[in-house]
Amino acid sequence: MRYILTLFLLILTLNSAHAVTIQEARSYVTRQDYQKAVVAYRTLLQQQPSLAKNPDFNKFYGQSLCMTGAYRESVPYLEFGAKHGKSGAWWYLGISRQHLYEFAGAIEALEKYKALLSKNSTWIPRTDSIIAECEVGLKGIRHVQDVVILDSMIVPAKQFFAHYRLGAESGRLLPSGLTGNQDGMVFENQAADSRLFAAFADSVYCLYEQHLINGEWELPSVIASIDAGTRRLCFPFLRSDSETMYFACDSTPGFGGFDIYKTHYNSEAESFYKPERLGMPFNSPYDDYMMAVDETHQIGWWATNRNVKSDEMVCIYLFQMEEAPAYLDGEQPGRARIERVADSWRQKEGYDELVQEALNAPQFLEQREEVWIPISDELVYTSAEQFKSKAAREAYDASERIRANLEALRGELQGMREEWRSAGAKRQAALRSQILQDEKRERQLVELLAAAQKKYRNLEILNK
Repeated sequence: MRYILTLFLLILTLNSAHAVTIQEARSYVTRQDYQKAVVAYRTLLQQQPSLAKNPDFNKFYGQSLCMTGAYRESVPYLEFGAKHGKSGAWWYLGISRQHLYEFAGAIEALEKYKALLSKNSTWIPRTDSIIAECEVGLKGIRHVQDVVILDSMIVPAKQFFAHYRLGAESGRLLPSGLTGNQDGMVFENQAADSRLFAAFADSVYCLYEQHLINGEWELPSVIASIDAGTRRLCFPFLRSDSETMYFACDSTPGFGGFDIYKTHYNSEAESFYKPERLGMPFNSPYDDYMMAVDETHQIGWWATNRNVKSDEMVCIYLFQMEEAPAYLDGEQPGRARIERVADSWRQKEGYDELVQEALNAPQFLEQREEVWIPISDELVYTSAEQFKSKAAREAYDASERIRANLEALRGELQGMREEWRSAGAKRQAALRSQILQDEKRERQLVELLAAAQKKYRNLEILNK
């Protein structure tokens, strides 16, 4: 009986494997479910090797590989499809070669694709945009900075900046909630009296600054001298000289995606100079952002989604900061791609000692506020550890979570009210609705906080 059941399952498995059809694989492409499309086309090729000579098969398999980031694997299929009359294959071949840093070949493929389009095709501007990125890449790969890449780490994309280990004098990177920003990060300087962040305003992301005046944070203001235009600006970092700023921007033409920019503050004009885009290997056809510098160890950090296999992960590179950088001769695709970190080293034994020293450096020195927890008219705690009642301590912790939510909400309200003052009528209407909702939530949180505080006080008093 067991043999019959095993045989039945084997036949069922074989039938399932043979159930994949060209139509099913094509439907995955139509739905842009490229992961499933790759599996389906790979299975089809194993079942029917003759499909390797089918132009349609090659085009759609190559397209699916390209759209899942398997650029190297996609090239031969796309080349076959393109050479056998599948015009769309030229587009994906150009995209794959761009991400392989084969910029001349990418431009050639995209020009061939463009030549096959009708004069009024909506794909012409898009193709021109990618060609412009490839031209930037072609220049960049001939001028790669000779930077020492000390190490790299793959971390979750959510709050990736928590893995940056900045020295105490370099400021700190904080999660969102303090200012209502939407890119998930706030930079606060070492003196803890100035902040930078990105927020949405007038249909674009702009850079904002905020200062602590007489113990109170003033309303955030747009850094007007760094004009966003139609671009998105995000992830600002100001070096300890208070003049050099890094940020990310999806400018066009650029290398592709977000690029890292650098600018300096002009104290006489009280504005920033025109930003300059960094070259390779810092920027790439992928998204590159959040450059920060540890001044003590002269180590820099930046993040990128190159060399990762999941949208939920990000790669952080550590590099040796050099104020007067040198550049490599000729085209340097390997160094631009960072194929191997060790290729950039100038000493055989590596830089483990320097990396460990930087990772273990003292972080931002924060002056802790004195804790003041009134329990009754006669009793005040100066530490949460002084609670005698476990239930009271749990109620106190719950009240602190409510307080944190309330402070975050008030920060968001402050940002929206500031935005409302300069927004257009349509945006003001949308903001008004959100502000009213958040003000209602604010009142609810105030009531919840008062109730939670009363609860922990009563529980502690009853325990004594």
